[in-house]
Amino acid sequence: MAQALAGVLAPFRTLIVHRKVIATFVRRDLRGRYVNSVLGFAWAVIQPLSLLVLYTFVFSVVLGIRLGRDTSTTGFAFYLFCGMLPWLAFAEGLTRSTSAIVDHAHLIKKVVFPSEILPAYVVASALVTELIALGIFVVAASVFYRPPGWTLLGLPVVIAFQVMLTLGLGWFLASLNVFLRDIGQGLGLALTLWMLLTPIFYPPDMVPPRFRWVLGWNPLYYLVQAYRDVLLDHRLPALSHLVALGTIAVAAFLAGSWFFRRSKNAFIDVI
Repeated sequence: MAQALAGVLAPFRTLIVHRKVIATFVRRDLRGRYVNSVLGFAWAVIQPLSLLVLYTFVFSVVLGIRLGRDTSTTGFAFYLFCGMLPWLAFAEGLTRSTSAIVDHAHLIKKVVFPSEILPAYVVASALVTELIALGIFVVAASVFYRPPGWTLLGLPVVIAFQVMLTLGLGWFLASLNVFLRDIGQGLGLALTLWMLLTPIFYPPDMVPPRFRWVLGWNPLYYLVQAYRDVLLDHRLPALSHLVALGTIAVAAFLAGSWFFRRSKNAFIDVI
């Protein structure tokens, strides 16, 4: 019993013990990506807004997708923006986590290094970028649409589950990619399919009834819906959705951590 409990607590303890190192890596990563460029942190705003404008034009103007009673392009833009917030952070965190060990092979080879923090810091870095975009969303919604209500206070719980899900899968894919480099090549295709199967560009009720069971197995469906509940609909996420998301996120977090810890001793022999 004690050993099982220690295994459950191990990933949390690792993140807490090395939190300062993770923060240092995050700062260095953000500095390298933004500070040394001409536009700096403006890229954290330009990139998601460019995608938002493009997707809104394609799906709302060209394809004519409408959302219930709100048939305006503005309503669709905020609906889409809300779905893109968690997806972009999830996709970036997962993509960069997958190559984190291989990209930092020099650290794995030369020093005794807590390799678990490599996927952790890229997930944290993606979260910082998302929080910048979230701030823009709140300001823009307050001015041009409907300001978020008190239910915004429930968002940290949803984000915590998002981070656990992303990091758990990131640990798993990072370790697997060391031994099977095709993982990194196939991830882009998998994420594209996953994005299209998640109701980001369309409401869930557009999915034919015979295929809605797919949504029940998609944690990103619960995540995106939770964001929209909190930010757009001024209500807390449905308890059943929150339980499903939390269960999948915690399971992925613990399983990914266990797989990483079992695999990491072999990294130096393969890298």
